Amino acid sequence: MKKRLFCAVLAAMMIILMLPIEALAVETIKEVYVGREFDSVIGTAVNATSFSYSGKVPDGLTLSGSYHRSNKYNAEILSVKLSGTPTVAGTFNFEVKCKSKDGNVTTTLSYSITVGAEAPFDRFDPNSFSIDAWPTKTTYYLGDTLDTKGLKVTATVYKWTGSGDKYKEYTNYDITDLCWCDPTVFTFDEAQNVKVSCTLPNKNGELETVSDTFRVDFKYADANTVTSIAVLAKPTKLTYTVGDTLDTEGLTLRLTKGSGATEDVTEGFTCDVTKLDTVGTQTVTVTYGEKTATFDVTVTEAVSSVPSSSSSSAPVSSSQPESSAPSSESSSEPVSEPEYSEPESSEPESSVPEPSSEPEPSSESEPVIDADVEPEPEQTKGGIPFWVWIIIGLLVVAVGAAVGLFLIGKKNIDE
Repeated sequence: MKKRLFCAVLAAMMIILMLPIEALAVETIKEVYVGREFDSVIGTAVNATSFSYSGKVPDGLTLSGSYHRSNKYNAEILSVKLSGTPTVAGTFNFEVKCKSKDGNVTTTLSYSITVGAEAPFDRFDPNSFSIDAWPTKTTYYLGDTLDTKGLKVTATVYKWTGSGDKYKEYTNYDITDLCWCDPTVFTFDEAQNVKVSCTLPNKNGELETVSDTFRVDFKYADANTVTSIAVLAKPTKLTYTVGDTLDTEGLTLRLTKGSGATEDVTEGFTCDVTKLDTVGTQTVTVTYGEKTATFDVTVTEAVSSVPSSSSSSAPVSSSQPESSAPSSESSSEPVSEPEYSEPESSEPESSVPEPSSEPEPSSESEPVIDADVEPEPEQTKGGIPFWVWIIIGLLVVAVGAAVGLFLIGKKNIDE
């Protein structure tokens, strides 16, 4: 038991000390409305004590941060909160960089938030707050981030009718997008409760925070086994036209292994989408081994070509200059005339009969081609290969030398 606890502590320390750990952040923040107070922790990061941000935060909302030290592993845990009352509707994008005490960026979180013009409800009943469904995934490895897919939180809410103090009641209203979880990154591999919290106006119009919990378990893996993956950097190109092929240049995945260590890779993965054929936001699933992660791309409609444009028609008609002319002279004249009026003497002749129109290059290329087989006929002149003559010559020289040495030796013996 002591050995197991020691291994768990060692693995957790490797997480904290070796590489930054990225906590789960809700990339798309929903259920934010003009005139409605908003107060939520939107992300957490390990080994961070401060943050900076870039981009546009909705008017009326501000970012703030607070951190505490984990008693178990002596590491700073930074919580980033977004709070205030939005004043303008619209979609806003911003990026938060969480930093350690020495100023190094340990975690980068990207957000997109859409502020609605009117909230679907005005108040809620704190006593009705309930976790109706736990997340689909409740078993994790050390170093994993929480996956809230499948989580459903409901409450009874009230919508003002517009007359007096009358409110319309809605029971079992889904408020999952208004909740946050703690912890969102698991720094020790023991079964534990995850707290789900929400802050909303109560029946008196005052903000009130309520919470509930669900349970998660842990399993162990070999030190080098990849237990989870996350998109560390999205591809450079994220906007496409219908029919384009996905470009994964710049895509970087962060692998988390059984030891708690992480590794960043830019290859070895596959994507379920190759051709982008759906207009709008398209989700791409990346697979590495048996693990998956996702990122979104934007696909726009193709710009329609103008029939009278000579630049757009030229490539089409030039690929079939002979077949299109005799079959439809009247219909293709506006398309083919601009093409053949200017480059008539240069494009068709230089691109197609280029080798035959230049006899000198073609004649020069013949000796080059023949040179590959030329040494063989030269070596076989007279019916005997050239290398045979070389061997015969060497044998003659060897025999002559041997005879000469024999005669010199005999003469020395006679004397």
